[in-house]
Amino acid sequence: MNKTNQLISICILVTLFLIGSSSALTLQIEPKSQECFYNFIESGKTSLLLYQVIRGGLLDINVKLTDPKGNTIFERLHFDTQMKGKQSFTAGETGAYKVCFNNEMSRFTAKVVTFSWAAEEDGVKEVAKGDSITPMDQSVQKIERVLQSVIHEQKKLRYREQANRDTSESTNARVVWWTIAEVIVLVVMGVGQIWYLRKWFDTKSSGRV
Repeated sequence: MNKTNQLISICILVTLFLIGSSSALTLQIEPKSQECFYNFIESGKTSLLLYQVIRGGLLDINVKLTDPKGNTIFERLHFDTQMKGKQSFTAGETGAYKVCFNNEMSRFTAKVVTFSWAAEEDGVKEVAKGDSITPMDQSVQKIERVLQSVIHEQKKLRYREQANRDTSESTNARVVWWTIAEVIVLVVMGVGQIWYLRKWFDTKSSGRV
C-alpha cells in the first residue's frame, strides 16, 4: 500500500512539474543588445530549451547556450523558416547554465522572443533507482513521457497561435495607417482642386474686367 501511495505521489509531482514548466516567458530584445537567463541544473539532469521569435524583422535571433564554466554547448542563428527552436542536453556538471538571445546583428529592429527552459525533476528518476521496476513503475514512466509529449505540443500550438495573433494585429495596424494616409491624400487633393478652381475663376473674372 505504501508503494502504491508513493507511486501515486510521484505521478502527481510529475504532472505538477510538467504543468508548471509549460509556462513560457516572452520578452522584447532591443536592437544591438542581448538578454541572458540562467538555470541551475544538477549534473546528469536533462534540460529542454524551446524558443521562437514571434515578431520583428526576419524573425531571426542568435541563440547561445553555455555551461557553468562558460563553454559553449550550443550556438545557432535561428530563422523562422527553419524548424522551431528546440535544444535538449544533459548537464555534465552541477551549476548555473546560461542561455543568451542576441540581437546585436540588428541595427533598428527589436525582436520579440518567447521561450521556456525546464529541467527534469528528481522524483521520476528515483523510481528507476529502486531494486526492481514493477509494472506500475513502468506505467508511471510511460505517463511521464506521454505528458511531456503533450506539453511540448501545447507549447508549439501556443507559439503558433501567438505568432498568428501578432501578425494579424500588425496587419490591422498597417491597414489602419494606410487608410488614414489615403484619407489625408484625398483631403489634400480635394483642397488643392478647390483652391485651383477658385484661382482659375478669379483669374477669369479679373481678365474680363
